[in-house]
Amino acid sequence: MPVRLTKPLAHAVGPHRAARDSPRRPSVHHDHVTRAGVLAGLVVLTVLTALAGCTGPGTADVPLADQPARIVAATNEARAAEGLEPLTPSDCATQVATARATALIGAATLEHAPLDDVLTGCDVSVAGENLSRATVPPEDVVDTWMGSAGHRANILDPDFTQLGVACVADGDAALCAQVFLGP
Repeated sequence: MPVRLTKPLAHAVGPHRAARDSPRRPSVHHDHVTRAGVLAGLVVLTVLTALAGCTGPGTADVPLADQPARIVAATNEARAAEGLEPLTPSDCATQVATARATALIGAATLEHAPLDDVLTGCDVSVAGENLSRATVPPEDVVDTWMGSAGHRANILDPDFTQLGVACVADGDAALCAQVFLGP
């Protein structure tokens, strides 16, 4: 579940990957592999990756830098569908979201931190947070949050008027923090 002062703490987490056994060496040794062959293979792989439009962590079709704006847009679309006003961008909430996402890189689970410092630092009376680690498009992250009572409550809370979102690379996934603020 998400975090909101006066609400229980929880979080949304993207898909977990099971730990894999360390790779075994092939049973056949390939003496014919040379440095030149390896370099040529890497060049071909790099060119194919560039041509395929791979964008790194997150999803294959959404660059990491574009994910926060798409989460904001999908969040405001969900609010509009419920007759609510859109959330306006907040530099303070974005700074908090960036710090939260960065602090969680590599964490086994996504844990919410207290939001008391956000209330004073952003000079607001109410704050909330949704977290996600996923390899799906940003719109799917928001859809998943909308399917969770606590996250949905944050997204649709009429007391929230401002929003900041940040996404950082965490292995193959995008780790995103969504911070809500109210007057």
